[in-house]
Amino acid sequence: MIRADDILLFVQVVETGSFSKVADMLQLTNSVVSKRIGRLEDTLNVQLLYRTTRKLSLTDAGKALYSKALIAKTAMQDATDVVCAYSNEVKGTIKITMPVITAQLVLGQSIAEFCNEYPDIKIDLQVTNRVVDLVDEGFDIAIRTAHLEDSSLIARKLVESKWIVCASPKYLKKHGTPLHPNELHEHECLQYKYDSSGVDHWQFNINGVEQQLMIKGRFISNNLIAVKEAALADLGICFLPQALAHDDVERRRLIPILNRYTNKSMGIYAVYPRTRQPDHKIKLLIDHFKASFGKKQQYFI
Repeated sequence: MIRADDILLFVQVVETGSFSKVADMLQLTNSVVSKRIGRLEDTLNVQLLYRTTRKLSLTDAGKALYSKALIAKTAMQDATDVVCAYSNEVKGTIKITMPVITAQLVLGQSIAEFCNEYPDIKIDLQVTNRVVDLVDEGFDIAIRTAHLEDSSLIARKLVESKWIVCASPKYLKKHGTPLHPNELHEHECLQYKYDSSGVDHWQFNINGVEQQLMIKGRFISNNLIAVKEAALADLGICFLPQALAHDDVERRRLIPILNRYTNKSMGIYAVYPRTRQPDHKIKLLIDHFKASFGKKQQYFI
């Protein structure tokens, strides 16, 4: 007979990538964890993990079991959360995914403050620019900066994030300051590409009409911080979230240009699946995030 606790143990081993880490977490010995995984493999009559001295990796059977077992683990967490919601206590685990810049600018510190306020909360934070599947990967909430189109998600807006065109004083002194978007074709433009399919067009409002103008340049990156650093190194003109450029603009290391033609902005949202209504602790965390953005609103608008 397959034991549910062995399957949950298997999920923990996969998530941590280590028998010893799981043993420490559960106050077990390595041999006990190994024997229980072995028992699960014997019961299923398949090998689930490849074991080497350096790492663990999943077999095809292991990948199939993990994807389904993760759903079961999430369902058990949901059930626990529903019961805990009837209590005034705020405790449990919240699994979050968010982009690098959002974590760096605001929410990394915000999460630490939330944990200090609620000592029985455990946070599992995954910082990545990859758009994860919340349900399949077992996340409670995601922070996303985008025009949201996925109808399977419920979104709560945290802040509106304005973008600016800017360049270093040295670059503008050497190459001149463009006064109209059409002049950008004469300049080195630093391109941000995301999900390996980004665009080589920038959005402007010219005479009340939204237009996408083609830009060109020798520097392309899928990382906005790298784009900003290239601008600070006098390589060209960039189009960045104002929040990312804020401190450098304040110090006059970057100079905003073409302001009258620039109206690009994107909402930053907390999203969660429709199939998983947020419990009390998640609602509190989203409220806390919104308040944290409010404290730094001048960075974004």
